[in-house]
Amino acid sequence: MKANFLAVISVQDAEAYFDIDEFNDLYAKTKPTLYIKLSDIFSIHQLVASEIHYICPNPDDILKEVIRDLGNVKSNENELMSVNTSEISLTLNPKLAQADVKALFMETKRCILYIIRVQSGANLMEIMVKPPTEEDEEKWMTLVRDELSANNTRRSAYSEAHTVVDIASMTYSELKRTALENILQLEQTGKIRRDNQYQDLLNAIAIDIRTKHRRRIQRERELESSRSTLARLNDQAAWLEQQFKTYNDYIEQAMVTLQNKKGKKRFLMPFTKQWDHQRELQKSGKVFKFGSYKYSARNLADKGVLVHWKGYTERQWDRVDLTISSNEVGVFTIDGSSGPMMVPGANAQVPLDDLLQAQFNNMQFLDFFEGQLRVNVNLFLHLIMRKFYNE
Repeated sequence: MKANFLAVISVQDAEAYFDIDEFNDLYAKTKPTLYIKLSDIFSIHQLVASEIHYICPNPDDILKEVIRDLGNVKSNENELMSVNTSEISLTLNPKLAQADVKALFMETKRCILYIIRVQSGANLMEIMVKPPTEEDEEKWMTLVRDELSANNTRRSAYSEAHTVVDIASMTYSELKRTALENILQLEQTGKIRRDNQYQDLLNAIAIDIRTKHRRRIQRERELESSRSTLARLNDQAAWLEQQFKTYNDYIEQAMVTLQNKKGKKRFLMPFTKQWDHQRELQKSGKVFKFGSYKYSARNLADKGVLVHWKGYTERQWDRVDLTISSNEVGVFTIDGSSGPMMVPGANAQVPLDDLLQAQFNNMQFLDFFEGQLRVNVNLFLHLIMRKFYNE
């Protein structure tokens, strides 16, 4: 019977069966999702709770705490009857969330491997709290010279490990201090425990030494997987760049179409400001591809577009003008003038994207002419859309 059960539970890891690893989440367009019925969740809860003493003989097992937090299974029987057909979806979290802890654990094991070759004790905690002596420092310098120098060909269990800490440049005291800091961080994450004098670290080092060859093969596979992931990420980046370019081309073409869209030609009342402005443009030979409109500051203020123009009082607004022109898709030029003379410094290039972004950010005002001119964002944008996009 035992052999049958062992055969049933002897299955491949999900990563091996589905040919995936933790890097798949970096380039996968669709994240893995688990669909499960609520009735199945209750059944699993009931099964685990009834057999918890066999599943978790250790009284400190985290699964026992989870079962206690979930409460009594019998109290959920009424709910179980009503959720037989209900189904929920669970989005799986990537394993890379533990990448920092794994890197810290690897770095700490590498430090400990050299520490226990310099000092000895009944357990790891005793070694770590033992003050280093001058003799220990000399042993460490010899170890660095013989095994950690750049031209050394001897390979330890962690000689291929890439860590942030440069162990060879440390003194022995610095090495122990770094290892202690790492141990305290790992203890906070629950990776190791103080009550067994951090024996988990020594056990992990022993396993790594015994499986050195197998781990090298595993690293080669991981390296190949990383290269494959990088290639897929490059392909995805190229695809996204092409999508982005296509999107921008579409938006630009849509804006060109909108600005080129001609409505009914408006009749200009003779001797008005716009009529005079068009005549001036014709005389000077200036042609704006998408139009040009001239307003007095008073007119724009009455519309609520102009808030203030520094250097000019409201009484002077009848004698200064603002011209809004466009010769490029989605870009508008604002010029200030007083009669036939341009106002010094009164010129600004205003992209439509900036106006839309300001409106999206709920900005009430925008300043131009180096802060001299202030306009109402919504009303100014409304004027632009009405004049240049026939909206």
